[in-house]
Amino acid sequence: MKGYRLLGVLAAALLCTPAQAAKVEVETGARLLPTTACLVGTYDAEGRPDAAIIDRVGIAETPSKQRMIFYVAVNPKRQTAKNIEATGAFTVNVMNAALVPQGDFCGTVSAASGDEYFDKFSVTGLKLEKGSDVNAPVLTECPVTLECKLVKTLEFPDGQHRVFLGEVASYHVAAEALDGDKTAPVSQFDPQKSGMAVYFAGSAEGSGYYALSAPLGSGMSAEKFPWPNGLEPKPAGH
Repeated sequence: MKGYRLLGVLAAALLCTPAQAAKVEVETGARLLPTTACLVGTYDAEGRPDAAIIDRVGIAETPSKQRMIFYVAVNPKRQTAKNIEATGAFTVNVMNAALVPQGDFCGTVSAASGDEYFDKFSVTGLKLEKGSDVNAPVLTECPVTLECKLVKTLEFPDGQHRVFLGEVASYHVAAEALDGDKTAPVSQFDPQKSGMAVYFAGSAEGSGYYALSAPLGSGMSAEKFPWPNGLEPKPAGH
């Protein structure tokens, strides 16, 4: 009888366990992960502004609390790459959901049309101002802007993109995206209030821009899982 009861418990447990989704191997170049949709602002050699969507971006290094190295990877044939090389500067402007149509347009067309200059700002109505610390334009309506000074350029063998590493000279955040102490934006920044958008690449029907939804947790989950023999988990980095 006990054996039957045990089998019944095991069967019930199996029935209640969520089915594990099968995984399939895909090509190693597949881009399935979300990225931050950024408008990279630059001036050309003649001082004319440009902005383009670049989704290969991120923090490369933070050697100290006062310094951050941010990277953008750009096809060297694009005007953005030529502008960064000409001026040694760029800005990274994170779009909110309301700016997605204008930003996407800026990533679709080039500021260089043959020998003519195409003014994306007059067409889209995007507002800009001069950077406070670098020779690159700031997109006023974007909730987050990083002003970057070019410090290094990387090339990959047979690569299609050139990686520009920029030291963050200044960091600007929209006041409405901050809660509490406005002098501590790292701890007070609210991504939902900023309206930031993320981007999924690819050719599937569902690829494109998405708004952030409800938060899922604080990111401090170590205390939720018991450690054996009374051990306490050490903070990351120890």
